[in-house]
Amino acid sequence: MAKDRIQIDGVWYIREHIAQKPIELDPTEFEGIVVEDDKFCFEATRILRDYGGYYDDINIKFTDKRIKPWKEENWDNNIWMKGVLNNEPVSFEELPDMGSDGIRFLQAFLQLLTDKDWL
Repeated sequence: MAKDRIQIDGVWYIREHIAQKPIELDPTEFEGIVVEDDKFCFEATRILRDYGGYYDDINIKFTDKRIKPWKEENWDNNIWMKGVLNNEPVSFEELPDMGSDGIRFLQAFLQLLTDKDWL
């Protein structure tokens, strides 16, 4: 109990503890898959629903490591992603310049996501 009392100028006081309201957080849980090489990084994430399961839409963060500082883009259009996987010309119009090796790497990643039933 001595630690709950303080003395100021010879007078003893009971220390008051001011209760702080806890910070309420509303976290968003997700899972992710990342593939990368020395030129590119692709990171796919999908968000967990509050009531279980995952949302159908995914997000891909693309990092072009050939450029200093690295250039990053976020892609969130599943229809466009499927178009890139299926070699649809209109989907390729929106791709950044990554050369044929980069496109093959991206398509392999999109196929992985499809095989895992993410896309």
